[in-house]
Amino acid sequence: MKQKKIIFLEAVQDYGGARISAVELAERLSKQHKVTIIDFYGSCKPFLENVTKRGIDLRIIDKRDTPYIINTSTVLLIKIINFVLFVPHLIRIRKKVQSIIKEIQPDYIVLNNSKVLSSLVFFSNKKFKVLFFARGWFILSQITKLDKLLYKHLVDKFVCVSNATKQALFCGGLTSLDNLYVVHNAISEFSLPKEKALIEKEENTKIILHAGGFLKDKGQLVSLEMAKILKNKGVDFKLVLAGLVYKGGESEVFYNKVVDLIRLYKLDDVVEIIKNKSNVITYFNACDILIHPSETEGLPRVIMEAMILKKPVIANAVGGVSDYILNGFTGFLPHHNSAKEYAEYVEKLITNEELYDFIALNGYNLVKTSFTEENQLNSLDKVFEV
Repeated sequence: MKQKKIIFLEAVQDYGGARISAVELAERLSKQHKVTIIDFYGSCKPFLENVTKRGIDLRIIDKRDTPYIINTSTVLLIKIINFVLFVPHLIRIRKKVQSIIKEIQPDYIVLNNSKVLSSLVFFSNKKFKVLFFARGWFILSQITKLDKLLYKHLVDKFVCVSNATKQALFCGGLTSLDNLYVVHNAISEFSLPKEKALIEKEENTKIILHAGGFLKDKGQLVSLEMAKILKNKGVDFKLVLAGLVYKGGESEVFYNKVVDLIRLYKLDDVVEIIKNKSNVITYFNACDILIHPSETEGLPRVIMEAMILKKPVIANAVGGVSDYILNGFTGFLPHHNSAKEYAEYVEKLITNEELYDFIALNGYNLVKTSFTEENQLNSLDKVFEV
């Protein structure tokens, strides 16, 4: 295939699963194409370090120590004032972004949120195609009218991280099926660090990991309810809650609620919080089971990481989770947010070694054979060929 010029347009706040996958994809594409990453603020140190380490061309629009975030007040008047104050900043960003794009003259721009997409508004003499990498689930009720307008007028193709995302975009009337392509994430077991986190526990204690940012939709409250059930049944376990506490209020309030519930439920001896670690793979290496009671997902990277490390997964059947898990074969899918069923599946895996090995091996084989770098690049080549 002829070499393409590709720009990844980002506004990175934290180096979570979606950003990690984007950087890895950029590196893979850079072996055949000319790739540049444009980041609005350059405020996320782990992101900058990983892009630089991989030798990818990086441009920063407006260097800041923290990203520019509009205050998420629930008061309409304050929302309007915040937006009005943000507009001049957005105009400056848009001007700088478009200047770099005209300099590079890319064939494709890859992006994954409406904030960065809006910087392409009123672009004159557009010669590139915009690929919107849909990494979430994209439930219609969660998409604003403004976002729909931006998608309609600025996006050429949607690259979906899962089949569930593809169906949601189509069923929501956001585009036609011929504009939708599924490109799964990819992973290699050999690229993951082997170090194990040190977790204080007894010799036979099983480690249950919940990896996700501290937000209500990520399901930590379900995990605590599950832990309460397991403790009352005398199961020998330890629950590790590993994730980021995001700046901006909501996440910090929720984190404090989680801490308070641990005390209220008297779970201090069986629950450990790992806060704001940029790389939690060492905890994946140390755990025995991953649970993922999330409310909405595109294709959660944490499940893929657990499976390639031969750790059984129990998760809500949301979004692309079903691309990974066939219930009872590659993992378990409890009834949505059922702490009781999560506890039952955890107990089965702890007490039945044969079942544990069966689920772990099936999950590993699925990811090893299907979610490969080669498959990812072959899928993306089909997008470029159109």
